[in-house]
Amino acid sequence: MKQFDMSDDRSSHQYGGMTHYVDLPTKGTFYPENHPLHGVESLEVKMLTTKEEDILTNTSYIEKNIMLDKLIEAIIFVDVKAKEMHEVDQLAILIASRIEAYGADYPISLLCKNCLGEYVYEFDLLTVEPAEKTSKYERTAAGTFIVELPKSEKAVEFKHLTPKEIGSIEASVEKMKKLNINTSFNNEFYKRVVLSVDGSADKDEVGALIESLRIMDSRKLFSAYKETLPNLDTSYTSVCPHCQHSNEGGLPIQANFFFPEL
Repeated sequence: MKQFDMSDDRSSHQYGGMTHYVDLPTKGTFYPENHPLHGVESLEVKMLTTKEEDILTNTSYIEKNIMLDKLIEAIIFVDVKAKEMHEVDQLAILIASRIEAYGADYPISLLCKNCLGEYVYEFDLLTVEPAEKTSKYERTAAGTFIVELPKSEKAVEFKHLTPKEIGSIEASVEKMKKLNINTSFNNEFYKRVVLSVDGSADKDEVGALIESLRIMDSRKLFSAYKETLPNLDTSYTSVCPHCQHSNEGGLPIQANFFFPEL
């Protein structure tokens, strides 16, 4: 079954049938136990109405770049902020809502990489599915991962962060720089994601590794972090009508995503 098959019959009677279910790409396993989405494989989502249109046209939300966040928070029935959700789950909700409201045909404006000519490509949102991954990294029962670092030969256990946690790191780094405290995003990032070293969760041992992390180890750890993140396959290949060049890319969220008349 495709990720965004809208034919299932799980709509809620509580909301007069005006809901549908969205399977979460993370399957709820990338959230800690105290998170509202821990273990949640699918979410009941409210169908878009004129109330949601008010959110989509709210000038203040658009200027602050929080319009999609506000939309997600308005259509799910879980007490969680959009930034506390992994981006892939947010995207799944947005795509499913767009299909339910306007259909799967999504015309995107493209610029040919060969002749620089502009053209429109019809993207079928129903072709979006979870990206197939064969992880080479050990996954623990707690939903964390373990990577062997090439230089230090240490086994490092790490977790994944939500956009809110990433934003917190960025804010902390900026604050520390203003206070002339020597740090970097990578250093603070690893402090948040690394949970144990060779099975030990001792903070001093973990901190010592992070402070002396070699470049090769750092790149390996960051690569493992990215590779183990769940994602959706939004890739496409389109042929330029002007020069017949084959262009490849990933799904862009353009202005007409929720305003197909544009």
